[in-house]
Amino acid sequence: MTMPMPEPEMKAAEAAAPAVERFQPGGVAQALVGGLLELALAAILLAASLEAGRRSQSAAATSLAVAAALWAALSLFSLATSALRAKVLAAELDDEAVVLHGLGGARRYRYDELSAVEVSRARTRLVARDGRTRPVRGVRGASQGRRFRTRVLARATEAAGRHAASLSGGAEQAPEPEPEGPS
Repeated sequence: MTMPMPEPEMKAAEAAAPAVERFQPGGVAQALVGGLLELALAAILLAASLEAGRRSQSAAATSLAVAAALWAALSLFSLATSALRAKVLAAELDDEAVVLHGLGGARRYRYDELSAVEVSRARTRLVARDGRTRPVRGVRGASQGRRFRTRVLARATEAAGRHAASLSGGAEQAPEPEPEGPS
């Protein structure tokens, strides 16, 4: 049996642990189910092609074999898409940068290097100060894109505040106390 942490210790542990937000695209189950259904259809078409070939209907057999190959290719694409969505594609926000995970590995973009987050109907892009855009493949759809933009803006504002505080010495100086004496 585990004992819950007392409230002050829990807050201290939360403050000490760096908070990383992770955005992953949805639609993993949809792409997986679609790929499996396409694969089943390809198997049925292949079986029908073999049966038509056995009955000496070569034109029908060829047509069904081509359709089976097409559906098999589509199913492989859907299954690969679901695997990428589940394992590879992601966007993380930490205290210092946006980390984009993709096929080429992870890339960090510091908040001070970014100028905007563009959100359209289906795409979200990071815009660097030099004008280059970088697609955020770990974010799908406009609603998740707007939430991502809000969180990037909040994180960038916090990072800028920490940076300004470190430049000014980190702490405000307390005013000198007035001398106590006879009034």
